[in-house]
Amino acid sequence: MNETTDATAIFAPLWKRKWLILIVGILVAGATYVYYKHKPAVFGASTTLYLGSGSEAQLRVGSQQPSSSGQSTVYLTDQAQLIDSSLVGEAVQIRLRKEHALAAAAGSAQATSATGSDFIAISTKAGTPKAAAKLANTYAQVYLEQQNASYRQAVKTTLASQRKQLKAARKIPGTTSQLQAQTLNEHIGQLESDLAVGSNGYKQVNPAVAGGLPLSSSPKRNALFGLVLGILLAAIVTYAFSRFDRRLRSLADIEAAFDMQILTALPTIRRPIVSRDGEPTPAPSLREPLRRLHTTLQLWDTLERDGRPAPRSILFVSPDAGDGKSTLIADLALVQRDAGERVAIVEADLRRPIQAKLLGIDGSHGLTEVLTGKLDISEAMQSVQSVSPPTTNSNSTGSAESVAIAIQSHALGAVSVLVSGGIVANPPALLEGQTMAGLLRSVAEDFSYVLIDAPPPLAVSDVIPLLHMVDAIVIIARVGHTREASAQRLAQLLKQTTSAPVLGVVANDVASGDIKAYGFSSTYNEQSRHHNLIGR
Repeated sequence: MNETTDATAIFAPLWKRKWLILIVGILVAGATYVYYKHKPAVFGASTTLYLGSGSEAQLRVGSQQPSSSGQSTVYLTDQAQLIDSSLVGEAVQIRLRKEHALAAAAGSAQATSATGSDFIAISTKAGTPKAAAKLANTYAQVYLEQQNASYRQAVKTTLASQRKQLKAARKIPGTTSQLQAQTLNEHIGQLESDLAVGSNGYKQVNPAVAGGLPLSSSPKRNALFGLVLGILLAAIVTYAFSRFDRRLRSLADIEAAFDMQILTALPTIRRPIVSRDGEPTPAPSLREPLRRLHTTLQLWDTLERDGRPAPRSILFVSPDAGDGKSTLIADLALVQRDAGERVAIVEADLRRPIQAKLLGIDGSHGLTEVLTGKLDISEAMQSVQSVSPPTTNSNSTGSAESVAIAIQSHALGAVSVLVSGGIVANPPALLEGQTMAGLLRSVAEDFSYVLIDAPPPLAVSDVIPLLHMVDAIVIIARVGHTREASAQRLAQLLKQTTSAPVLGVVANDVASGDIKAYGFSSTYNEQSRHHNLIGR
């Protein structure tokens, strides 16, 4: 895992996937908007029950203990739970269906009590304001009716008991019995009065009324919240994956993983090879970085001062498949051709050949047929036609333009390609023989450079014999694709190869900001052109 804390390394994965993160946010926002747009509106209503005035009546029937603050907190909590129970809820549903109040019956209700208060609040939700109010008032009415019925039954039971006690007290002579009979008689009178009233004193206050705005949130506001939340979550997930992703994310990571110098850095581009007048040519943004690489190869003996001549046969390898090695070889050959060099590409990747597709040539025959003796190298080698310079008008004579064109035509080099050819059962055995070594020597005598396209050494063993047949090795690594472990293992493998030096690493698919920060910027050429245009 990359441990860099540099701000560029931290935000680079987010910026690289900025459009994906934005798309996730938009999708979440759209889904949120559609959900709340089609979700039925919900309206609320509430009513309040006052239970404080029933304390004395409850005490007379012995169903409540006295409290200094009216009804006890436990009692009020129990009553709120009773309202939420099926005992009240089922009775409410039966009444609403009888009254054909189906919208109210489809709603929901909840009762709550406040500490230190004698009130219970009933809150309801339904599809219409009228249904919500109807549901709240029905809950209050059913609860009060059940409580009054229970209270009347308790009064009747208490009256029967008191009357038996009064009858027994009258039979016993004495002053005490007379006083007890008088107290019982007064209590019986109060109970008879309560029974005539038929209510325990509980009341509904602030009946629910229809009206008000829906409780559901605005779809637009929820969509905006969904957009922010989606972007935030996508960014967090992207960052988490990038922190646990062991791929190389910058030029500094590549240099540290290989412990080698970076020869050049290629910017991110969709089409590395474009067509000009029907012929393949490198994309404009790749030409300058590839010219830098070509110059380095030309001057290698001068730069290194180790007595070795400038390399002619160069093996290109990469830690992982998909690092862009084959495309870079094709582009480099085209740049060297434009510099007047005669370049040969030998495609030694017999498992996943691609040079024929990149350069628009026939891929049916090539290296395999040469190594098996079916074709001569001159028959298998194919030329990539260079772009012809524009012809001059036959009427113009001795002009400076014709001289410039003649010089350009003379300076143009050539690119020849030996593609992989047919399928072979055992590629390592075919490549490790003396025939392959002799082929590379023969091609190197006829061309300025031989660029060898080989598969990743860590994936297959095909390339191992080639390490001892070439003059130099160049590694290709791709930012955001090459794994750190693969880079380190390849560097260790190549350090054991003493016959051919590793020139360095070419970084592929590098962000423009990272290129400029590393000193590989190509803005000098653009600024020169701009100043020339201003001066004209």
